[in-house]
Amino acid sequence: MSEALSVSQFNQLIKSLLENAAFLQQVRLQGEIAQISRQSSGHLYFTLRDAESQLPCVMWRAMVERLNFAPAIGVHVVLTGGIGVYVPRGCYQLTVTSMEEEGVGDLYREFVRRRQRMESEGLFDETLKKPIPRFPDWVGVVTSAGGAVIHDISKTIARRFPATRIRLAASRVQGAEALPELISALQQLDTDPQIPVIILARGGGSLEDLWNFNEEALVRCIAALETPVISAIGHERDYTLCDFVADLRAPTPTAAAEMVSPDQMEIRQWLDEQVELARQKMRYRIRRESQGLSDWQNRLRDLLRARLRLASVELNAMQMQADALHPKSVLDRGFSVTLHKGKRLRRLYDVAPGDELHTLLADGSIDSRTERVNPKVE
Repeated sequence: MSEALSVSQFNQLIKSLLENAAFLQQVRLQGEIAQISRQSSGHLYFTLRDAESQLPCVMWRAMVERLNFAPAIGVHVVLTGGIGVYVPRGCYQLTVTSMEEEGVGDLYREFVRRRQRMESEGLFDETLKKPIPRFPDWVGVVTSAGGAVIHDISKTIARRFPATRIRLAASRVQGAEALPELISALQQLDTDPQIPVIILARGGGSLEDLWNFNEEALVRCIAALETPVISAIGHERDYTLCDFVADLRAPTPTAAAEMVSPDQMEIRQWLDEQVELARQKMRYRIRRESQGLSDWQNRLRDLLRARLRLASVELNAMQMQADALHPKSVLDRGFSVTLHKGKRLRRLYDVAPGDELHTLLADGSIDSRTERVNPKVE
């Protein structure tokens, strides 16, 4: 019994057999580009297909730079290259050394024709785009009820912002019956007052798989809706006419869910930053007001001191004036005070001859009797 090979050994054997077969290293193939991915490195990965089969292909950057046209989905091409095997995944692919444009597929030509016509009508005008609400309570979703898309959208919204709820208007997204169901689901959500935004979504696929989203009836339906619509059809490289008429295009359904659900962690961080900013402003305000209060206290203290000094000066002046008017001070200056019957004698007519008088001087007093009253002669 022969020794068993490991998977890696077997894949390596297949690689050797295919890559050493000269007739497989210089083949010419024709078909239509179905999927395409341009890497940041400059390499080009795409799928070549016909009506019944498809083949993964790769074209390295040096060969891509020699092309005189831009490869795109739906373009018919003639390729030259050799078969190679990618051992880790056990899959084979055509390593393309040259590519010639043969023609554009019928579907792609129709896609371009419809796009140009509706664009000329102004259907895709940016001024018609409605704003997407930032914190919606509800999000309407039009997609298949049993697919991975609704699961991804629900999971993403629940993780990012659980307060946002989803209302699904289920519809088929492929096949002849999908178009009327898609239109009906959109119109149903558009009349729901609780729904501020709608996501129209489905997973990736070929141009034929996504064709319902290029149908004019669906495009015009979206244009007529009052509720803003986010188009999330296929993968990032897939474009449909719904993407152009929608108010916002998302590269994937998951990205659409992120667009309508703010990250609660980012909100929490933002709130923490706002609280800290408010604290800093309050501390600054307190320091500023405290400094202002201190300045007012100093000014008030200086004012009070100045008032007290002025009051002291005025009091001293009044004291000096009072001292100057004191009877003792008057007597000290050589004046005298005469008393009649114990009262100060003010007028000549208050005394009569024979009345006793008592005169006060600075160094004593004199008792006397009135002999004669002499009125002042004018």
